[in-house]
This record gives sequence, C-alpha cells and structure tokens, in this order.
Amino acid sequence: MERISKKSKSKIPYHEIFIEQAPTAIAMLDMDMCYLATSNCWIKDYGLQGIELIGRSHYEIFPEINEDSKQLHKECIDKAIDVFDEIPFKFKDGTVQWLSCNIHPWYISKGKVGGLFIHTVDITPNKEDELKKVRTEDIFSKTKQIAKIGTWEVNLATNKVFWSKMTRKIHEVEESYKPNLEDGINFYEEKHSRQKLQSCVQDAIEKGTSFDLELEFFTAKQNHRWVRVIGKPEMSDDGYSSRIFGIMQDISDAKSSKFELDQAHAQLRAIYNSESTAIFSTDSTGTINHFNKGAEILLGYSASEMEGKQNPMGFLLIDEVNKFRRDLALLYGKNPENFSHYKNLTNEDVNDTREWTYVRKDGSTLSVMGTVSAVKNKLGNNIGYIAVSTDISEIKQYQNELLAKNQLLTFAEQMTMMGHWQWSLSDNTCKWSKSLYTIAEMDEDIDPLFSTFFNMVHPEDQPLISERVSDALRDKEFDSCTVRLITTTGKVRSVHIAGVVITNTKGEPVELIGTTQDVTDIKMAEKKFRGLLESAPDAMVIINEEGTIQLINKQTETLFKYTPDEVIKESVETLIPNILPSIKAAKFSNHTRQIGIIDKLFAVRKNGQKIAVQISMAPVQWEEGLIISLAIRDITKQRSAERKILKAKENLETLAHKLTNQNRQLADFTHITSHNLRSPVSNLNSLLDIYRTTDDELLRASLFEKFETVINHLTLTLNTLVEALKTKNPHSEEDIKEIQFEKVLSKTKDVLAGEILKTGAIIKADFSKCSKIEYHKIYLDSIFLNLVSNAIKYKSKNRKPVIEIESIIQDGKIMLEFKDNGLGIDLEQHGHKLFGLNKVFHRHPDAKGVGLFLTKSQIEAMDGTIYATSKVNVGTTFTINFN
Repeated sequence: MERISKKSKSKIPYHEIFIEQAPTAIAMLDMDMCYLATSNCWIKDYGLQGIELIGRSHYEIFPEINEDSKQLHKECIDKAIDVFDEIPFKFKDGTVQWLSCNIHPWYISKGKVGGLFIHTVDITPNKEDELKKVRTEDIFSKTKQIAKIGTWEVNLATNKVFWSKMTRKIHEVEESYKPNLEDGINFYEEKHSRQKLQSCVQDAIEKGTSFDLELEFFTAKQNHRWVRVIGKPEMSDDGYSSRIFGIMQDISDAKSSKFELDQAHAQLRAIYNSESTAIFSTDSTGTINHFNKGAEILLGYSASEMEGKQNPMGFLLIDEVNKFRRDLALLYGKNPENFSHYKNLTNEDVNDTREWTYVRKDGSTLSVMGTVSAVKNKLGNNIGYIAVSTDISEIKQYQNELLAKNQLLTFAEQMTMMGHWQWSLSDNTCKWSKSLYTIAEMDEDIDPLFSTFFNMVHPEDQPLISERVSDALRDKEFDSCTVRLITTTGKVRSVHIAGVVITNTKGEPVELIGTTQDVTDIKMAEKKFRGLLESAPDAMVIINEEGTIQLINKQTETLFKYTPDEVIKESVETLIPNILPSIKAAKFSNHTRQIGIIDKLFAVRKNGQKIAVQISMAPVQWEEGLIISLAIRDITKQRSAERKILKAKENLETLAHKLTNQNRQLADFTHITSHNLRSPVSNLNSLLDIYRTTDDELLRASLFEKFETVINHLTLTLNTLVEALKTKNPHSEEDIKEIQFEKVLSKTKDVLAGEILKTGAIIKADFSKCSKIEYHKIYLDSIFLNLVSNAIKYKSKNRKPVIEIESIIQDGKIMLEFKDNGLGIDLEQHGHKLFGLNKVFHRHPDAKGVGLFLTKSQIEAMDGTIYATSKVNVGTTFTINFN
C-alpha cells in the first residue's frame, strides 16, 4: 500500500491523537512493516525519543529482531491471523525485557489486509513466575489513501463515451478499451448502485439535473471498489442535454477507513464496557468521572456511587498510594514531600504499570495489575488520569504456589545431590540451578556456557558427551550417561546426566534441558559391592526384575563354565531353567533383606550337565533401581545324603505319629469331658442361686422344671462321653442326621437358662435362609453350647449381652454367624492363638481355653472352617462354613 503522507495524515488528526495518547505501547505498520503511527508510550518504552519513525522499517529500528519473529509477522499479514505471545526483547545495552505482544492485522477493505497493529506490555516483573497476562484488546485501525480522480464524458448526440487515463485505471481496463454508456453502467453493483446510477443519468438527460453519488463498483478484473461519481449535464439552446460530463473518484480506501474507524470505535466501546477489565478515570482534581462495568464488578461499587462523588482513595491502600507518588516524584525529578501527580505533573507523559491492592465495597481485598496513564487535552496538558486494571488474584495464588514448589524442588535437589540445567541453542546460553553450582564447586555469579561444563568433564569422558549431544540434536532424544567431572577445586566426581530435547513448531531443536546428579557415593558403593561379590563363597548372579543377567562373579564362571561375555544380558534361565516364575511370584521391596530360598531346582552347565542347586534370593539397590541377587550353591552330594536321612526319618515319624495321636486323643478327651460338664454344672449353680434368693412360688416351680432339663442334659452328656470314650474312632454315617437349627438353639437355651436369666441375655435368631443341616448331632449341640455360653461369659459390664445367630447360603455353602456385643478380642495380639488349647484372653474365673479349641476341632473334623472378626469393647462375630 502507499504510505500515508503528511498531507493525508492531517485529515485524520483524531486517529493520530488516539494512537499517540494510548496508555500502552502501540505501533501501526504497513505491509512492508514500516511505521505509520506510534503511541507516545511506544517511543518511551523503547527509548526512541528524538528518532523519526514514520516511514522507516520496524526491522531497521530493531535490527535484533530474529527470523522467527519476522516469519510470524509475515504469517499474520498473509493469513490475516491474530497472535498473542510472550517474547524476550533484548535492548542494545544488553538488558532483556519480557513483553506480552498482541499482533493483529488491520484492513484496507473487507478481507484485504493493510498492515499490522503491534501492542506490547512489559511483563518482566511477572515473567520470572511464568505469568501470562492478557493485556488490553485490539487497538483500532485507520488509514486513508491519496485521492484517485478521473474524468469522463458522454456525448449524447454521437453516443460516444470518453474516459481519462485514471478513469480507465479505476476500471482496470486496457488503454485500447472503447467504452460505451451501457457497458460503463454495467460495471456497477446490480441491485442498488446500477439502478440508482441509471435513474440519475436518465434524469440528467431528460431534466438536466446534476448528481453526486457514492456507488459500489466491480472492475474489469472483478475487484470490488467504492467510487464517487459526479455528473453534470450540458444543455443545448433548444433546452435538451447534449452531453453529460463529470469526475469519478476511487473512494474505496476512504470507505474502508470509515468502516474500520467505526469498527475501532465499536472496539473501544467494547473495551470500555468490558466486564473483565476495570477502567476508571479522574479529572484534574482527582474526582472519578468515568467508572466502567468491569470496575463495578471488580470493586462492588456502582458507577452512580463513584462518578462525580468519590476519588480512588476510597478503595486504595494509603501505603501503596504514597509509594506511587514517591516513585513518580523521583522519576520526574520532583520533591517527594507534599508531591501530587495532579498538581506537580502538568504535561509529563505519565504511564505507570504496577501491582495494586484494591479494597472492595464489602471490605475484602484483591490483587490487580494496573496501568495509570495521564489524559491530555489538545494543548498537551494533563487533565486527569485513567487507570486500566485486571484481577491477578489467581495469578498471585499460582505465583505463591510456584514459589513453594520451587523451594521444595531446591530442597529435593539438595537431598538427592542433583541439579538441573537449560541450554538454549539459539544464543548458546545456559542456566544452572543452585545445586548444580554446588556440585561443580563454582561461583554462582559466573554465567555458564556449554563449554564451561564440557571443559570440566574428564578428558577421557569428553568424547562420550560429544557423542550424546550430537545424537540428541540429530534424533531429538538425549540418552543418559555417567561421566567424571573435575570440579574447580580439582575433585573428581561421578555425575549422571539425563536430558530432554525441546523443539520448535518445525521440529528443529531449540533447547536442551535436564538434570545432573552427583553419584560419586553410589559409584564407590558399587565398587565395594563388586569386591564383596567376588569374595562370596557361592556363585553369585545379579539379575533385573525381568530376569536378565547383569553381573556374575568368578565362582559362577567356575560352577557353570561360562565367561561373563557369554551370559551377561542373557536370561537367567540359561543357567537355571524354570526359575522365573518363582522370582516373579516373590514379593519384595527396598526393605526386604531376603526373598527366600529355593532348593528344588536344577542348574545347567555349559556342557549340558544338570546339577542340583540351592538358591537364595535377595533384593539389591542398584544405580538403575532394584535388582535381585541369586546365591547359587551346588547341593548334588548333599541331596543324596538327605534322601538317605529322610527315609530313616519317615519310618521314625510314622511310629511317633501313631503314639502322639493316641496321647493327644486321651488328652483331648479329658479336656472335652471337663469342659462339656462344666456348663451344665455352672447352670445348675445359677438356677440354685436364683431359687434360694426368690420368694416367688411360681418362679420356684419354673426353676424346678429347668433343674430337670439341665440334669437330663447332664446325664445325656455323660452317656455320650462314655460312648465316645468306648469308640474314639472317626465318626460314621450313622452319626450324621438332619438337624433343625431352631431345635438345637432351643436346647442350648434350656441348658443355659440359669445364665440367661442371671445376665438378662437376649438371643435373636434368623434361620430363614437355611433352617436345617445334615450334621453330627453331638458336634452341633457342642458348637452352639460353646459359642453361646462364651458370648454370655465374656459379656460387657456396660450393657446386656445381645447374641445374634443367622444362617447364610453363599456359593451353595451353608454358613452360620454368631455375633455378640461383648468384650471383644484384640486379634492383632491374640489372633494367632484364638482357637488354641488352654488359650484364654480375659481374666474370667471360668475361662479354661477349651471351648473354642473343641469347637474348631469338631468343625474341622466335618471338613468345615471357622474364623472370627472382633473389635475390643464392641463385640465378636464367629463365622462357620460347614461345607
């Protein structure tokens, strides 16, 4: 496009004033990236005072702009895209400033880009904490091209049409083109512009009226234009028009500029009315004169409460205001004492961005990033200030979290002797963490380069580093390695280096980042470990969790006749077939000293000979993680001797088992007899105590009936035990009968009637899921009696005993649950001996430790199981699985 001349610029002073007075750094550039206009903030922020910018190339002013940025500008123009990015900008003095950069195209006409707007905001204070600030919206565009005017004429007598050179150029036709009136009119938009022009030409011919129209127009190359057509008829002596002549002006640029200006005003209104950005301004006395919707939402005040009535001191902290005034006074060389930026800064270009703390109407506070700029009149005098603020509370919270995480990272690096680094390939600069400086024993004031680190690497290991870097740049992956590092004090340290390659959108490497860990102590431990490995008396094989051999000792070479090169990185099953299932099934961790011993495997020598071996497995902490050591011992001769000993032992054990079984049966019978007689006798005593202490004759009569029931049960128990003593053989089919659970419980209640009355015990039963079972009757009576009497015996002193009995069918199996609310049992302390003989868990005078043992023995004799769940002072539940 043609650059705007000084003359054309004078026609758009309001646009220039708008851009020049914008509170942030803004530049407007053409298609060639040459300046059309800039804000005062742009000149101030980039130190361009006294330099003529208009018409000069952006790249000439800033030669340090890299090719990536230039390519980005080109894409914005070619593809008409907006870009929001954060970029580092390096000034000539070497200082680096981080900018939030908003780049978007402006348009000459619909769909046609005329250049770029670049809007930048200094975000350097926040960039260190990875903050990204969205600054103000797109600022507005304006442009106007130099007028293009051509002449035309229609001779009505000869019907000839004349177009000047500029008119032909506007129509985009060749010099040889011969126009006529009809063809000329057909260039105009059909629905509106053509009809309007035809009507005006007809009126000019018939009525002699002139016309001045703005019409839509399509050139011979189908390019859309807006043109201004002015026509005037020339009247003959007879009162008729003899010709019509006039001018044609291409006003496309002006139309486009007007459209874009209207759009810019709409954008300005949208920004001012934005609910996400708070904007307020003050007059020369400090009174608020504008308070937008975003400010209302942010602070909780309405515009009517603030405009013309309040000043910003109502929601600002006095300490921050005083600091703001003091900073401005020092910046502009004023005396800080009694300084007022309203009175003492009359025409300075004030533009200050900083963090503020706002106090809402409800008294709560929030952090904002605010830009305060002076508002000037036409004479350049300050007539007030405007503040644009954005809520950064969440960012501040993220900043604090990030700071905490950085502190944790630093602590973690110190604990692990690890540091991290970054290497930028574009400018060959590096950044090291504090821990990495410590590892290298280097002063933190030194800015490191890649060569700084490379020169510290041991000369013998430098080729390895060169190879790793070359491979990383080629393959985009960095393979970790361990090298020796010579510190600045001459110490040799072993360090492990791991890294990642960062690429740009084109897939080109732009940065390497990674960690360096001091593994000197680990390497020393590894050498000691290898020494211990060689001194072990057994063959030692070190494998990883997949079973791959990592290391062997000399004894392994002797036992298997393999060299290390033949077995390293091979599966351990090359030496010991079928060992992997045992290794994978083992449970181990960093705290496990030994996994176990496997002695039912055989090993295979290189010549194919099989040998019996005993293998001890244990975890070992290695540089690469947890691995497993196998101690292998040849037990071929030992296995032969063991077989002979085992044969003799089996014969002795058979005889001993028979004798032991007989002794155990006699001892069990003694305990069973004592226990099964104790409950009836105890109940007789309880009934007798009640009988002695009551005067109720009806109760005494009832007690006599219960005496009879208990005595009958005692007699039956004695007879049963006598019969059991006679036979003492495994139960037969005749002992198995169909038994109703309810009848067994009723009998148990009768036997324990005295204890139930004495304690007020409540027994609840639910046999709806299964009411009967085929079982050994004596066993089932004993199971009910033992579990119910135990629940009463070990009741809580704080509540009546409640016993709940329920039958269950699970997976086709019959189960019973006995649940009580008694003292409970500490299973962590006593669980392993819960069903043991003579094991007691409470200080009860009648506790003998026989009941649960007897119950478990009877259930297991019928191929069932019993287990308990319990909580101290809550109660116990016994679950019986009969099948």
